[in-house]
Formats: sequence, C-alpha cells, structure tokens
Amino acid sequence: MNLLLIDHYAGSEKMGMEYRPYYLAKEWLALGHQVTVAAADFTHLRRENPQTRAAMEWRTIEEVPFLLIQTPAYEENDRHRAANIWRFIRALYRSAAEIAEKVRPQAVIAASTYPLDIYAAGRIAKIAGAKLVFEVHDIHPESMEEIYGYTGRHPLMRALRRAQVFAYKRADLVTSVLPGVGKHMEEAGIPAGKFLWTPNGIPLPRAEEVQTALPPRRHIEFLERYREKGYFLVLYAGGFAAANALDELVEAAGMTGRNVIFAMVGNGIHKPQLKRWARQNNLSNVLFLDAVEHGQLQDILAQADCLYLGAKPLKVYRYGIGMNKIFDYMYAQKPVICAMEAPENPIQLAGCGIVVKPGRPQEIAKAIGALRGLEPEEREAMGRRGREYVLAHHIYPVLAREYAAALERIVEGQMPQDG
Repeated sequence: MNLLLIDHYAGSEKMGMEYRPYYLAKEWLALGHQVTVAAADFTHLRRENPQTRAAMEWRTIEEVPFLLIQTPAYEENDRHRAANIWRFIRALYRSAAEIAEKVRPQAVIAASTYPLDIYAAGRIAKIAGAKLVFEVHDIHPESMEEIYGYTGRHPLMRALRRAQVFAYKRADLVTSVLPGVGKHMEEAGIPAGKFLWTPNGIPLPRAEEVQTALPPRRHIEFLERYREKGYFLVLYAGGFAAANALDELVEAAGMTGRNVIFAMVGNGIHKPQLKRWARQNNLSNVLFLDAVEHGQLQDILAQADCLYLGAKPLKVYRYGIGMNKIFDYMYAQKPVICAMEAPENPIQLAGCGIVVKPGRPQEIAKAIGALRGLEPEEREAMGRRGREYVLAHHIYPVLAREYAAALERIVEGQMPQDG
C-alpha cells in the first residue's frame, strides 16, 4: 500500500516527540508498504526541529520519508501556536493535488492531536481516490474545555466539535490510542462499527535493538551522585504539559521525608512555570533536567527507584489513556506511581505499580513512602511484571502489523474488523 500519515507533531528518535508516527512508519516500510509522514517543521514537542528553506520539503529523516510543512515558531500556547496550526492545515489543503499526485496514497491517515487536519486529509483522499482514516489522540472539544477552561460556546470549541463529528462521519476507518473512542462516537450519534483500537507501544525490545544513541552521561553522572548518597529517586520523563499533572508531583516533593529526590526530565511549555513554583517554595529536592533522545531514555529510567505518571482528574479520561511513555516506563522494569483514573489502565492490569486518585499530591507522597518501605526485591518483581506485560501486548512490530492489516481491509472494500 501507499500510505500518507498526517501528524502535525510527528518526530523521530533524534528529533523527539511525537514518536508514534515515526515508529509506525518504520514498521510499515519494513513490511513493504510505501509511507510518507506529513508534519510541521516546527513543534514545541521536539528537542530539535528540522530547518526548511521552502514552504514544503520532501525529505528522508532517519530512514522515513517526510513531507515537512514550513510553519512559524512559537513559545507559548497562544495565537502564535494557533498561527502554526493554521499554516500547517492551509498548506496541506492548498497543496492537496500536488501531494496526491506525488504520494498516490491508497489510504490517508489524519492523526494530528487536533481534528482540524481532517479537512485537508479528506481533500487529499478524495483527489487520490484513497480511503480516509481518522486517528484520535484526544477527545475534542472536551479535553480542551477541561484542561484549559474553554466554554462550549467558544468559536474554537465549536470548530473542534464540528471537525470531530465530521471526521467520525466521513472516515472509512476511525482508530485511536484510546480504547473508549467507540463510546464517544456512539454518544455523537455515529455507529462505532468502523472503530478500531490501535494502542500505543514501544519499538523492538531494547535488548534486541542496535543502540545508536550514546548514554546521556551528564544526566547519569548527576543522578548517580544522589544515588551514591542513598537518596530514593523518583523520576518523571516526558513532556511538560498541564495535562500531565506535574504540579501535583512538585507539590508532593514538599510532603516527602528527607532523602527523596525528584528528577524531572524533559521540555515543554509548562516547564518554566514549574521551575518558578519550586524555587518560590524552596524545594531543593526537585531537579529539572533537559530532554534526552528517545534512544537514551531507558538509560535515564534505569537510574530511578520509581517512576511517576499523572493526569488531571478529567471526565474525558473515561474514554481511556494513550500516553506512549506508559510503555517506556513499564519496559524499564521500575515500579510506577500512576496518578490517574481511566479504564484499561496498563499499570493496573500489569500490577506493576501503585495507582492513586488524580489531583491529590498527598496520595502521591503516600505512594512514594509505600514503595520506599518495600524490600528492593519486591520493587524489582513489580517492575518485571510491567516489562512482561509490554512485551506481550505493546510492541510496535505487532501493533503496526495489525494496523496495516486493517488498512488493507478497508482499501479492499471490507469493514475494518472483517476477517
């Protein structure tokens, strides 16, 4: 098949998040399919953004063909970010015929975090005579309303709602990293028969990968100094976004006893605010470290005694969670403190950590105390259960093969779940 995967924030191992489009594309290429990933040349999620000289550039990045759309840079979640999104969507829409001619896709996948890319994806699919796939990462507009406080009457929220419903109706296949999107479709009055859960995962087991990234020596040496002094290390690695409940983790740092260090590894719009809060509250036990390459992540996670994963107490999580770092954490064989409520929670299913109510720093601190009280062998057994679960259910070679099979079925005119 010829596939066009549109994801505004798509990255790579070296560039940084988002990783899912890159890993899917690599696996599909290995299966013999032709894949192009369309992405913006600038996003706040990446450590390193590619430099472009033209409005659109076709480029191979780490063995994956990319179509890079030139977009303006931004620093805050404001009108400058909105301009970045608008430029991306407009360029895809206006260049739909050119893209369709060059890629000749049989399936076009609209997979940006927001649903507004469905219009450009639909135009490209129509010109190419291709099937249209809508991949849901977040439930809109509910997630925006709950996280950022928008009202349903806001013009942007109305636009997101229209786009999401249009995508459900127009798409030949709806997929999502969230298991409950079929329920959301039905609530919108749309049958869920064309929905397929395509969860997140990790690439090939790290033990079998060729490691191309050198260990992040500065980070490791820094953390090792605390470990040598007997500190219990709680670690978070990932994006600094309001939805990830990092405020609660920093608050919990002020509630724990001595000899507990909190290391937060990553970048994002919310990071400066957290650093200011920690400084104003004299929290000397919170360390803020730069993001590392994804190929270095396991080296960082290996330094921890336990890992933190959180989400705000939002109603939208009743449809499930799809954070990719869950599976990186579980593969690291470390106990996970998971501060969220969601169905099909892998931490709960695997029994590899402690799940607490979201929005309660005191519960996070209590969970840290409980893990500190365990024998090292008990924490190791907990961590092993996490890795075993990931290897059984969430590796990209398997996930990509199942996803490709569903794409092949709709290209051939079958329903996605047909045998």
